[in-house]
Amino acid sequence: MNSNSAVLRISSQIASLEASGEIAEANTWISRFIVYKPSGKKYIYYRLMRAVRDKEGKIKRKFVRYLGKKNSSEHKQMKKAIARRNRIQALQRQLKRLMAQGQPQRERGNRGSSGVNSPLTTSDRMLLVQLQQQLGELMQRFERLERFVGGRQNSSAATV
Repeated sequence: MNSNSAVLRISSQIASLEASGEIAEANTWISRFIVYKPSGKKYIYYRLMRAVRDKEGKIKRKFVRYLGKKNSSEHKQMKKAIARRNRIQALQRQLKRLMAQGQPQRERGNRGSSGVNSPLTTSDRMLLVQLQQQLGELMQRFERLERFVGGRQNSSAATV
């Protein structure tokens, strides 16, 4: 398998993962906390946490959102979102390694060429794929915003 087809295969895997559902933010994890009742009963709950840097540069944990009990829908969804994020990050690392392997070593003696008609390098392709993915995300956000604004206009017209 050549590097171009591997890049396209990995890029399509990333795109399908992104389209399959919510993706957890970087540096987030699920944390378990236990509540002990005076009766001696123990309750285990889950919450989403994020690593943030404080003013001194130290990494601190920050509460993001409550996920409920172990088998709650919120907890299950976030586990899947984190798994998707981890898989995407692993694929991006593979893509980066592929790009590094495919990079031709620059020759110092080739100063006279302008490079105007040179073909795309694998790093250019990687950037192009990333831009296409970002464009797709922006289009999805824009469509959601249009639906939201359209829904608000329809509801305000109905009340008038």
